[in-house]
Amino acid sequence: MLKSSNINSVLNEMPDPLAKEHQAQPSSSNENSKAEALTCCISKDQDVMGSLAALQLSAGVLQIAEPPLDHVRVQLRELIGRQNKIYIDLSKEKYKLDCSEVAKLNDMMSDVRRYKDKLAKIKKEMQGIYQRTKDLKKRAANVAACKQRDYQRKLDRQQHEESLIGGH
Repeated sequence: MLKSSNINSVLNEMPDPLAKEHQAQPSSSNENSKAEALTCCISKDQDVMGSLAALQLSAGVLQIAEPPLDHVRVQLRELIGRQNKIYIDLSKEKYKLDCSEVAKLNDMMSDVRRYKDKLAKIKKEMQGIYQRTKDLKKRAANVAACKQRDYQRKLDRQQHEESLIGGH
């Protein structure tokens, strides 16, 4: 795949087939080698011309296709940058939500502790009130019993006095 639209750099990257052949053949038989070289050069020239035409054609196609591809490449970089920014922003928001949820959970746990303490306090107060009412009922029963005895004694005394006064 060609990486540059500069035809000279592409041509410089191409191996030179004539130079390789001249280095590979010794110069011992000049006439034989000249005829072979001439025949070879003609076919090599045709190959070079064909490859040069192919290179020029590919360079032309590359010149046509490269500007839109560069534009698309720039747009893709911008899009990836925006996506990364959005991803970072969303990650921050998620972290904030996670932190706020943790804060809410901590608030709820502190509320639970506070309400549990209140409930224990109310329960203790209710037990105290129950004990006091139980004691008051017992005391009220004792007071009622004492009053009943006093009343009974009073009645007995009255009857005794009436019997003393009436028997006179």
